[in-house]
Amino acid sequence: MKIRAWKAVAAGLSACLLLAIAVAAIPPFRSGERNAFATSLPPARVTGPEALARAHAFLLGNTRFDAFVALHEGRQLMAWGETDLPINTHSVRKSLLSALYGIAIDRGYLHLDQTLAELGIDDAAVPLTVAEKQATVRDLLMARSGIYLEAAGEVQAMKDGRPRRGSHRPGRHFYYNNWDFNVLGVIFERRTGLGIGQALYEWIARPTGMTTFKPEHVIYEHARHSEHRQFVIFMSTADLARFGMLYADGGRWRGRQVIPSAWVEESTRLWSEVADPPPFDGYGYLWWIDRDAGTFWADGWGGQFLLVDPRRRLVLVSRNDTGRSRLQLGWFVLFDDDGWRSHHEQLHRWMIQAVRHGQGATALK
Repeated sequence: MKIRAWKAVAAGLSACLLLAIAVAAIPPFRSGERNAFATSLPPARVTGPEALARAHAFLLGNTRFDAFVALHEGRQLMAWGETDLPINTHSVRKSLLSALYGIAIDRGYLHLDQTLAELGIDDAAVPLTVAEKQATVRDLLMARSGIYLEAAGEVQAMKDGRPRRGSHRPGRHFYYNNWDFNVLGVIFERRTGLGIGQALYEWIARPTGMTTFKPEHVIYEHARHSEHRQFVIFMSTADLARFGMLYADGGRWRGRQVIPSAWVEESTRLWSEVADPPPFDGYGYLWWIDRDAGTFWADGWGGQFLLVDPRRRLVLVSRNDTGRSRLQLGWFVLFDDDGWRSHHEQLHRWMIQAVRHGQGATALK
């Protein structure tokens, strides 16, 4: 028994050592970093003191969130926690990429109906079939490619739920598929000649005055079973709220059209009906949709939530810091808890109350 116990301890220490060695080369982001183009947001003329006080107490005592920001009509309604710390967005990255696609298509770099065959996309690890190469950019944005291969960044649930290869033709079946999302990143970079980080910086961060985002806050992870790497985006809670405000305002920031308004409408329209995870009942172009609440979400593992309420011009962002290395990520998995969508929904209800009982706010021009 003693020998087995010592072997277990040794194995555990070895695993920790290997995890430490595998720390990803991610920049040591610090809270408070500022870019030259950063602009401040004035506080909203909305108090709703009781609702905001309840939200603050809820964040302190009931949630696992590390940061929270709410904007109303382009003004800061509430900020809590370390809002300027760049945090791994996890699957929120997909909605950020959707915005870049809207701009790229508007500028003529590519179009929605181009097929993988036309774009020269294959996968060296497991070559695509002729039928699979007929999947279009639109199919990938809807997670309807019909290509069911292993991909970088997959969690076990994705692997367990993957349909049998060849079981669905492109465009016919929704499956939340990292292969689609990773290949969209590859296509974007090949067609525009820009890295995702540089495009985010030039096309979105600068026009909206983001305070911490930099091109190097996008890194890449490779997989053994696919040639297409996964892009990983780090962004602060405050900057992500500015991105959400773009969508709440039809793609505009201070009167400037940053994302085409037609794309904002099209990408957040229901293209697939879904039954899971709640509260979502639909999926657009890399956006989750809650038709009952009239909202759409970007949603990421670990508790990364961006909720856009376009009717009220209200944006909420809740974040959990899952770390900036594989070691920190492993620590989060072992000792921390995922954030809950239901907590974010409750915060949304309080922000609605704060706006309803306040004086209202004037959008930035």
